[in-house]
Amino acid sequence: MAKKSWSVTTDEGTYSVDLKGSKVSINGNVQKLNQFAKKTHFVDTEYTIPLGNRTATLVIQSMAAPVLSYNGYDCATGQPWEYQKIPAWGWVFLILDIVSVLFSGWLWALIALLVTAVVIRSKLNIGIKIVLCLLLVVAAIAMGQIVTMLLAPALY
Repeated sequence: MAKKSWSVTTDEGTYSVDLKGSKVSINGNVQKLNQFAKKTHFVDTEYTIPLGNRTATLVIQSMAAPVLSYNGYDCATGQPWEYQKIPAWGWVFLILDIVSVLFSGWLWALIALLVTAVVIRSKLNIGIKIVLCLLLVVAAIAMGQIVTMLLAPALY
């Protein structure tokens, strides 16, 4: 993981937070991530980072840049930020990807599962996200069927 740095201003002062690999430096005090309270979700992990008497939330997302938020704002952009839970329609597509293992094989379903997780977390319009997820499921099943048809003659 590349180094990521943030500057966070609280009512107690300004803190410099640096993330490199599995270590966080707060004003030069280096600590391992596993020393902080954490919540693990499907595609990311949320850490509570102490900043004096206040706390910030560090979210390490799979296949996305880490986000540090303080008081509901992204520390890098200053824009409002809120943890994005996987919506119900997203769980439907994730389950369809897992079930597609039966029809397309584990490799295509795994790729579809990972890409679906990224699509769900993207900032695209919800309608576009649903269409993309549907196309991924169909593509995974189709690729599995094509591979099966190509390999079937070789097996007999």
